[in-house]
Amino acid sequence: MPDDVATLRAVPLFAGLDRRRLTSLLGRSTARTVTAGTVVALRGDPAGHLIVVEAGALTAVRETARGRRLRLGEFAAPCTVDKAAVLAGRTHTATWLAATRTRIRLVPAGDLLTLIDEVPGVRHHVLRHLAGRLHDRQDDLVRVAFGDTTARVAGWLARAAVRPGDRVILPGSQTGLAESVGASRVAVNRALSALATAGLVRTEPGAVVVLAPEELAALAAE
Repeated sequence: MPDDVATLRAVPLFAGLDRRRLTSLLGRSTARTVTAGTVVALRGDPAGHLIVVEAGALTAVRETARGRRLRLGEFAAPCTVDKAAVLAGRTHTATWLAATRTRIRLVPAGDLLTLIDEVPGVRHHVLRHLAGRLHDRQDDLVRVAFGDTTARVAGWLARAAVRPGDRVILPGSQTGLAESVGASRVAVNRALSALATAGLVRTEPGAVVVLAPEELAALAAE
């Protein structure tokens, strides 16, 4: 139990909770470990539990009727995912897949709502998170509406890198990056080549070294 308490407290949403609340959450939740590729939740299924990623990572995907896949992001531990669906009392907004061997914990939706009502720190964390996601989604809409593939790839890499020289692992190689920006693999390959020629990135097998994140961000905003 002590190790479980520390693991749960490492999740930003629960970082400010006292031991009593953490212990209560552990007793009311269930945990399991899944292998890479396991479907943790299906888009459209009721979001009756908050998904907590204690180790490993989850990938969020959406698929069209024609079988095209869009990656909405990869979320590494420690974190929680799909809070908006739980708060709205609706269905999961994406299909959630284990990106690697992953340990998840399912916290009943009612427990999250109670924490938001009773703990200011949790409430503030959720509001900041939702506001940040809204800001990012508005930027994404602008890029999709007006930006070409190179601009979208530049924006994705700029968000993934913190400083010049950062090595960004591509989700599922170039195919995964294509799914992340809503483009074909061929178009993404051309975009990476153009960015490399401009001296903004250096490509490696399965990864991209970001040499100029600020210039990438500026290109994405044009």
